[in-house]
Amino acid sequence: MSRTDEPQDQGTSSGNDEKSVLYGGTSDELMQGHSYDGIQEYDNPMPGWWVWLLWASVAFAIFYFVGITYFDWINTYEDDLAESLEELEMMRQAHAEAEGESFEVTEVNIEENYVGFEEHIAAGRETYQRFCASCHGDQGEGLIGPNLTDQHFMHGGSNVDIFQVLTDGVAGQGMPGWENSTTPEERAQLVAFIRSIEGTDPPDAKDPEGEFVERS
Repeated sequence: MSRTDEPQDQGTSSGNDEKSVLYGGTSDELMQGHSYDGIQEYDNPMPGWWVWLLWASVAFAIFYFVGITYFDWINTYEDDLAESLEELEMMRQAHAEAEGESFEVTEVNIEENYVGFEEHIAAGRETYQRFCASCHGDQGEGLIGPNLTDQHFMHGGSNVDIFQVLTDGVAGQGMPGWENSTTPEERAQLVAFIRSIEGTDPPDAKDPEGEFVERS
């Protein structure tokens, strides 16, 4: 007596082609040759390019880890940052030197091309607020540093004298030099601004210091 509920062979079917891909009868089988509770399993391997890409990524990860941890094959973030900062500093110095070579630090140049020119005074005011106001006051009235609105000077009162003080600073009195922070033109603009506030007599101005230098 035969059992009518016995499952049919997956390789044959009364209503299906025996060579159908659904039953694994072709050369490029899509189905595995077994089933689980009637559920058949696809044979769907990963594409070759994806597998090669995976292994290449694994190999690169190993190379990168060894190279950055134990050898000097690969720069660390700190190394790259240090090199970038060094390159930036070299570019800044080269620019400053090139501009400094073309700038003529003479009394005539500063007087005739900067002092009294509104655009240079305005630019000098901005530079003054960044570097000088904390010691000399917002209006040049003097705080830690001397009053800049009178005509008394401690280190010479000519345009070149003021320019050189801005460039080199006064180490014994706590004033830094701004040569590495400003361009020669910015320091000439500072001279123009300082000249523009002479005689303004702002409130709470410090008493004069140094020698009186009369301006012609």
